[in-house]
Amino acid sequence: MKFNLFSALSFLWMAGCLGQEVYSDKTFKEIALVNGIEFVDPKYDQPKFSCGFLLKYNNEIFAVTAKHILKVVKPESMNTLALEGCIKNWILYPLNNKSEIVMCDRLLNEDKSELLDAKSSYDNDWLVFSIRENSSRIVPLEIRSTPLAKGEKLYVAGWTRTMESGSQRVYEFEYYKTVSNRILLKDILVPEKFGGLSGAPLVDENGLLVGIVSNATADPDSNKKFFSPCSVTNLAAFLENRSHGRQ
Repeated sequence: MKFNLFSALSFLWMAGCLGQEVYSDKTFKEIALVNGIEFVDPKYDQPKFSCGFLLKYNNEIFAVTAKHILKVVKPESMNTLALEGCIKNWILYPLNNKSEIVMCDRLLNEDKSELLDAKSSYDNDWLVFSIRENSSRIVPLEIRSTPLAKGEKLYVAGWTRTMESGSQRVYEFEYYKTVSNRILLKDILVPEKFGGLSGAPLVDENGLLVGIVSNATADPDSNKKFFSPCSVTNLAAFLENRSHGRQ
């Protein structure tokens, strides 16, 4: 068999392309963070775990991430949505500038009656914290108030589990439908593995928040599974009720 230099170079080029990271060329200001969780028992500590973001609502700034990440890293003694006695500190920071710390204060949606292992805990898959200290330059997001249109582009900003450095990556999706409080999306430009994006913000073309990366959901009409961030509708209602309760 003759050695074909052109074919060999073409193969190497294709292999290189296949190994490259795939993400959208859409850019946003720095909006993504990762979690750093310090447990009472240090063997459970998570210096970098999943994603989060800052949210501006009624002129207050909050830190937000996904609730289901606690299912993955919690000690056996932690059974309900209550951090006291199990978690000492919770911070968020941008992976490309680890000195910019957002220090969480109180878990506002704490609920000692909510079992973390209950399937229903995925229904409202968000944790919202008040903030004790913020030295980051991360831009807080605001919630979109208008409905999504079928086929419009939506974006996730964050880092997957294997990424240890670099600026936020942006992934691209197309809105398909909403089922209950789940936003079903069609993949356009997505990572090979989604692990680590939990808690990352889902935003529209203008950078307005519409969802929080959560899990997959089966479309009841087709039984096909879709990547399905959690809608922020109930999060907005929670913060609105909290605001009224303080007046």
